[in-house]
Amino acid sequence: MIDLVLETLETLEKGTNFAMVFINEQHSLMDEQVELLNKEFDVWEVVSIPATGLTLAEQKDVVARVGQRIGKIDPETGIDVTIVFASPVPFMLKEFSINSRQDGVFGMDYLYDVRVFHNDKREKKELPNGKIIFTVAKTGWQLV
Repeated sequence: MIDLVLETLETLEKGTNFAMVFINEQHSLMDEQVELLNKEFDVWEVVSIPATGLTLAEQKDVVARVGQRIGKIDPETGIDVTIVFASPVPFMLKEFSINSRQDGVFGMDYLYDVRVFHNDKREKKELPNGKIIFTVAKTGWQLV
């Protein structure tokens, strides 16, 4: 099961721009991604997704727990929450996106944003066996 450190949400000061960054535990954020997060958010934290993945039931649980906790934030505090995906988790991406735009979906009216890292650049690499592959470049990242 995924470890959610939702206590961070309870310690945020008024007007804080906060992000929860979901990433596979075998992946790491590239320097440019970290720079983007630091530029866009006052506070952000990484939520590691197990390398083995999450069952559908576990993903539903994560979405519900995060949504319920975000819903407890008083809109008067001006705290903005963004869910960021650095690694793809399609079901959670879908659910967070749908729920972020529906007032009262978790029993409250708070809305949050959902964003993903995107990079148009690919780097050509030749493997020792001569095979050519393309990998995502280390630069050129956008938070969309």
